[in-house]
Amino acid sequence: MNNIKEFSPKAFDDTKKIILFGAGNIGILAFEALKQNNINVSFYYDNDTLKQDKNFNNTIVLNKKDFCKLNKTSIVIICNNYIQSTLDFLNDNNFTDIYDCSKLLRESKFDVNYLLKIQEKQEITFQNLKPLSDYKRIIELHSNTFHKKKDMQCFSVKYLDVVVTERCSMKCIDCSNLMQYYKNAKNSDLNQLLFSLDRFMRIVDQVYEFRVIGGEPFVNQELYKILEVAVNYSNLENVIIYTNAQHIPNDRTLNVLKNKKIKLDITNYKSVGRSKKHDELIKTLIENKINYITHEANLWTDSGRIKFRNKSNEELKNMFKNCCVNDVLTLLNGFIYRCPFSANANNLSAIPREDRDIVEISNKRLDDVLIKKELISLYTRKDKEDFLAACNYCGGRDYSTPSIKAAIQTKLPILF
Repeated sequence: MNNIKEFSPKAFDDTKKIILFGAGNIGILAFEALKQNNINVSFYYDNDTLKQDKNFNNTIVLNKKDFCKLNKTSIVIICNNYIQSTLDFLNDNNFTDIYDCSKLLRESKFDVNYLLKIQEKQEITFQNLKPLSDYKRIIELHSNTFHKKKDMQCFSVKYLDVVVTERCSMKCIDCSNLMQYYKNAKNSDLNQLLFSLDRFMRIVDQVYEFRVIGGEPFVNQELYKILEVAVNYSNLENVIIYTNAQHIPNDRTLNVLKNKKIKLDITNYKSVGRSKKHDELIKTLIENKINYITHEANLWTDSGRIKFRNKSNEELKNMFKNCCVNDVLTLLNGFIYRCPFSANANNLSAIPREDRDIVEISNKRLDDVLIKKELISLYTRKDKEDFLAACNYCGGRDYSTPSIKAAIQTKLPILF
């Protein structure tokens, strides 16, 4: 990534066209940051063909043919989190003036209500974006994607998914975390989970975010014990709990949720008639001054089915390179995996196990030095050269994956 430069409003060639690569939330933020500096954006570009030739933020999203016709010295600002695949695409098409907008975004001031109004007006409505009210987190995650270091001296991890339970209060037929396949779902063993977390945090230098997931985290009545430990790691910045708003946390859990490191990411399933406790939960969080965001679920990516795809190695490499969770590690039942699909598919014994895709972090017979070596090997795998065994059983999670209606329910677990 040495040829990516930091964009500075004070030092750029104003005779060149400016293209924002990514028609999404980061693209909205970058557009507004440039506007504050009296800099005009010429075009957007996005690899998603459904966005091309459409109006986004009152600006046209170029199709691939027209984008590639642009002068190769045009200023291209990366406004997405598919950094390596974007850079490969730009290099393959001979663009030379490539920029990172992280510093620009961090140094800009945004009116969140104004941003939300802009987001609501977009012609592109099929994209299931997070609310821009959480823009600070969007900026930090984007910055972390660019600047995380992958070497033995500084082992920095962007996300760790911490699976606290296989149990869920919903049974979504297309759940990308594969909860619909569990027949005898159970909570994660507390002692094993805490040992694994402690070892992981000893080994890594920095983790930007724990993403506490399930199933539904709040069905685990011991969740507060996990959170009490997590918030005290000095090398952990944030804890995000993903919930479907079907449960009100118990008093002990509510107490620890007040910690400033913690935020709830709430999905409101109003569209499928599963929002009975949503408003009650919001009221409880407000009363207890707990940080949260909430958003309605309308569309999902069609990636929640275990099926052998029989793809070529080249197809699998591209799939892994463009996957939106290829920078996520997942902790499940004492093992670290490279993505949540791989974690649950292996946990269900639904796919052939590939040892290179798994680190048994709870194995006390292995010392920290060896575990660290294995973790770095797993996390720093060059995404343009490799893929996971699980990829051949997954529908993919990128801009090309079809969208489907969210949260359709099944009464019985699905067989694979």
